[in-house]
Amino acid sequence: MIKLIGSLFILFASTSGGLLLARQYRDRPREIRQWRSALQSIEAEIVYGRVPVDQMAEDLSRQIPMPLSLFFHLLKEQLRSEGLPLQEAWSNSVEQFWPRTSMKQPEKEIMLQFGSTLGTEDAENQKKHIQLALAHLEREESDARQSQKANEKMMRSLGFLTGVLVVLLFI
Repeated sequence: MIKLIGSLFILFASTSGGLLLARQYRDRPREIRQWRSALQSIEAEIVYGRVPVDQMAEDLSRQIPMPLSLFFHLLKEQLRSEGLPLQEAWSNSVEQFWPRTSMKQPEKEIMLQFGSTLGTEDAENQKKHIQLALAHLEREESDARQSQKANEKMMRSLGFLTGVLVVLLFI
């Protein structure tokens, strides 16, 4: 009886681990799309709205779904409460936010590079930087979708099969 319970526990744990790994592959393209949407909103605000960045961050934190809304909440807090310059607040927010996502280093570098130019140029040049970041994110999203197709199902299966193997080794 104890062996059966232990075996079920091992099987459950390994399957859960496989599902968590598969979820990262599934969530990454969606999170990149959220960033692309956010950048398009930022572009519209810069070109047409001309609202302060902290207000824009607050608006985006309410409009964009989790997990990205958390980034804009962090950005707003760093700009308002801590009074940091925009580039430093952006960089700090990216560093705090990134471990909570399924995104990888290339997307992080794109966002850090974009943040270093945010608010430093006129609206037309800023629009060009946004378009460049969007193009890079589009490429990363395509790569993420290919990686998802190749690995999501495999991770789910691998988690379950690893559990089965461990159970068989102990029996």
